[in-house]
Amino acid sequence: MVLWLFVASAAATTGNMRAVVFIDGTFQLQSVPKPEPQAGQVRIKVRAASVNPVDWKDTSRATPGTRLIPGRDLSGVIDAVGDAAGPWKVGQAVIAIATGGSYAQYAIASVNAVAAKPKHMSFEEAAGIPVVGETAWRALVTIANVQPGQRVLIDGGAGGVGSSAVQIAKARGAYVIATASPSHYEFLRSLGADEVVDYHSVRFEEKLKDIDVVLNTVDADTGARSVAVVKPGGLLVSVIGAAPDAQCEAAKIRCAVTPHATGEMLGSLSELADQGKFHVHIDQRFPLAEAAKALELNHQGHTGGKIILEVSR
Repeated sequence: MVLWLFVASAAATTGNMRAVVFIDGTFQLQSVPKPEPQAGQVRIKVRAASVNPVDWKDTSRATPGTRLIPGRDLSGVIDAVGDAAGPWKVGQAVIAIATGGSYAQYAIASVNAVAAKPKHMSFEEAAGIPVVGETAWRALVTIANVQPGQRVLIDGGAGGVGSSAVQIAKARGAYVIATASPSHYEFLRSLGADEVVDYHSVRFEEKLKDIDVVLNTVDADTGARSVAVVKPGGLLVSVIGAAPDAQCEAAKIRCAVTPHATGEMLGSLSELADQGKFHVHIDQRFPLAEAAKALELNHQGHTGGKIILEVSR
């Protein structure tokens, strides 16, 4: 992935905004027109955006000549509404999944992909919720319906989805186990993990068994290895593709893939955060002009929590 950032020399004019634009392998900080909300949409003045793997995957798939503003997660304040905006009003502090990119001073979101910002979170912390939080919620609540006392394993517990999943599973009353490197033990314990397994020194499938629910956030090999630890009748959920059907059937377990986050469940995550049961750990912060550096760091992996872009004040 080519990651250079060029700053456009033209100053922003009335009706324009600064945005990171990806085109032909480069990231450019440009002055572009502010987007206008259509029916069923709101425009948000972005305070912060968070970086997710889907952001650099989107740019890697872009065809030559395509102009793309990366990013989906954001927090900010609504500054304009389209028709049929429902309960949303100008001036409300929100989190959202953007339509058309969030690495910008202003972004558009569907009214169904917006939720109130948790009251006790900063805008930077709140920006780390949407994609990873909803992905974990869909896996453990919508699909798995995790129950109190169940044993839940999170493969890759320190990442964005993984750290969200640890907290959601704990809030549901589960006994939570996570795989991680030793440098992330304290972090995962602070989120509520009951047990942490060092994936460098031990193969988790040789240590664990009779797991009710496994969430795989790592890779296909980890998913295949996870089949062995799920008890018969249990569930293996993955965010990176399901384990082979034949392997799941032979083990007498259910296997599923988490659908893409749409923003429709952000309200539940905001409520969980307001209850003090969901937190966002910021691993590193970057200004909008250093979005390329932030994306490269996310691409490398190994961060604990979220990488945040500070967009405005």
